[in-house]
Amino acid sequence: MSHYYTTDDTPHEYGETTFDFNDYTYRFKTDRGVFSKNNVDYGSALLIKTVVDTYQGDGSFIDMGAGYGPIGIIIGRELGMHPIMVEVNKDAADLADENAKRAGISVEVMSRHDFDESNIDTSLYVTNPPFRAGKDVVLEILRDAYERLTLDGAIYMVVQKKQGMASYKKYLQSTFGNVQIVVKDKGYYILKSIK
Repeated sequence: MSHYYTTDDTPHEYGETTFDFNDYTYRFKTDRGVFSKNNVDYGSALLIKTVVDTYQGDGSFIDMGAGYGPIGIIIGRELGMHPIMVEVNKDAADLADENAKRAGISVEVMSRHDFDESNIDTSLYVTNPPFRAGKDVVLEILRDAYERLTLDGAIYMVVQKKQGMASYKKYLQSTFGNVQIVVKDKGYYILKSIK
């Protein structure tokens, strides 16, 4: 798969953002060029809360398009699971690794290339996809989820109505044979399918 976002050579502009969840304050180091560098975006926050509130399982899970790490790190810590965080941007991947250490959790951060070469499978796959990269990229992620998930495994994705929620919902239904709107809030939808 072609990389939809690669590392650039502009100078770093490191910053920090915090996120409170279940009486714990997460501190994330951020940088220029990473998605939602000033705060954990609403869609990611809704995805995190939904998965923590509704998923029961253990072991490892895939966080596809991890960015600087909030989704994988928080879900991993809250559910006691091991995140496999996949990110095409090397700078963002480095931040995810550093932020996981800050939160005191063990993670595996992988480039998309290394992930594609692996045979990793899992019972949980979560994603706030890079919609700006185009529909083909998002659909490829959903196909990857189907291939990687074990039987009875679940994918959770967040999508806004204006980002094409209806078409992604239809795609999940046709691929998995089922789809559920778990949460709908402020134009954001959490879609879930089970293999």
